[in-house]
Amino acid sequence: MKKLRRQWKGLSALLALVMILAGCQSAAGLDVTKALLGNLDVRSSESSLTLTVKADPAVGIDEDSRRAVELINSLSVRLDTVKRQENGEVSATGSLGLKNYRVPFRMYLNNEVMAILPEGARHPYYIALADAQEQLGGWKPDAKKTEEIGRALTSLVVRNLPNPSVFSVTPVTENVYGRSLSLAKIHGEVTGDELPALLKGFLKSVSKDPEGLNQVVGGLYDYLLPLLKQEAVSKELDSIGLSGIPLDNKEEVVAVLQDALKLGLDSLILMYDKGKEELFKNTPELNTVLSKDTKLSADLYVDSGLHVRKEAYLLHIALPGNSELPLRSLEISAESQVWNLNGSDSAIQADAIATDGGLELGAEEPTPGTLLRNLDSQSDLYRLLKGEMGLTARTLYVDPVYDDYYETVNVKGTLMIPIRYLADDLDATVQWDAGSKTITVTDDVYGSTLVFKPGAKTAVIDGRTVSLPVPVFFDEYGTGYAPLRTLAAGLHAEIKTDEEGWIVVSRK
Repeated sequence: MKKLRRQWKGLSALLALVMILAGCQSAAGLDVTKALLGNLDVRSSESSLTLTVKADPAVGIDEDSRRAVELINSLSVRLDTVKRQENGEVSATGSLGLKNYRVPFRMYLNNEVMAILPEGARHPYYIALADAQEQLGGWKPDAKKTEEIGRALTSLVVRNLPNPSVFSVTPVTENVYGRSLSLAKIHGEVTGDELPALLKGFLKSVSKDPEGLNQVVGGLYDYLLPLLKQEAVSKELDSIGLSGIPLDNKEEVVAVLQDALKLGLDSLILMYDKGKEELFKNTPELNTVLSKDTKLSADLYVDSGLHVRKEAYLLHIALPGNSELPLRSLEISAESQVWNLNGSDSAIQADAIATDGGLELGAEEPTPGTLLRNLDSQSDLYRLLKGEMGLTARTLYVDPVYDDYYETVNVKGTLMIPIRYLADDLDATVQWDAGSKTITVTDDVYGSTLVFKPGAKTAVIDGRTVSLPVPVFFDEYGTGYAPLRTLAAGLHAEIKTDEEGWIVVSRK
């Protein structure tokens, strides 16, 4: 994935923006198309980003929903310095804010790994990107071809999307990383009720742009051909009857795909109005979401070299405020600035994070205990995950008479439960030792151990011998049963009975 992130980072921001600025190809002497494409020429840079979220609750929400809204409104993400190195490596320092917690962190990304080291962590958490490449037969995206697709796709969108109702370009003086710069401010707005018409107009225009479609499809062909020739992919194509495609004949493949794409676009346009009517009828909430009260506005500040140096986005989404989503609106704002383009001020070197001894994510889902054991128990992140986010919290309901999920049985007035079933739901592991004929249950969060021996009237919990009201036993299918209360208590859970008579097993 070498250099891939550099192009896609710039492209993702551009595509979000062209949705409201496209079509305004020239205004106030500024070529907007060139300005939007200019960021793809930036090979290295330093930047910052601030992201905040604000939710407006519906009237009369319950206490749980109110707490959720408070949590959303306290969320903030700051990237104080993002370094993009010319070879595609990226690093960042920033912080996550939630409730009364602030968690500083460092991030690093290259073609082999993505790592994050939050404050309070003993070792970094990371994802091995090389594993994904191995699954694709070692195929790696070509940076140059990625950039060419980005240019073709951005040009296609800019050329064909109709103008938004609000658009302007004005000269301004703005501060970027402590430096006063003369910039062109591009401002655009689009409301929710405009989107259906804008989308239909865009589809019509794209359908009549064979040159643009050809450039995009041709770029995708060049980009994906090495992948399609991988043995594993070839076998997959064979399995679905596509083995006869002449992959090496670019002109023929691109022509067929372009014709198919145009046919799909024309069919979509033909059914667009009816499909939109049915969609709004079946999903009445869209009348609120895609109304004039939903609005996306953006400000881009472009320098004389046609590079975006500063950005500000505000997305206000009107919501129905019903029981499923008790919000009247959700507002997301983001601001960023970019400096030291292509190392014009100083050489840019991404700050690497060594992953030796780190916790790999993605290989298998990490357990709560695995995540927490890597953290200082006094750190904000530990308290945030365990306290506010309830990472270790579990609430289970058991029918005291007969539970067809847990398959409980009542033995002499003691409710017995399959050891593995309850252990799994409380993040514990179960092991059978054939030599000693014992069952060992290990708690993932607290590290407690429970040792049971079938037929014995006692068990050993964290080294202490405790009496059992009924001995552990195996049923005719080999399922091991233990007293529910003993097993739950040993796994740091409490047991209560609710007003309907259900047994509630809960752990904080």
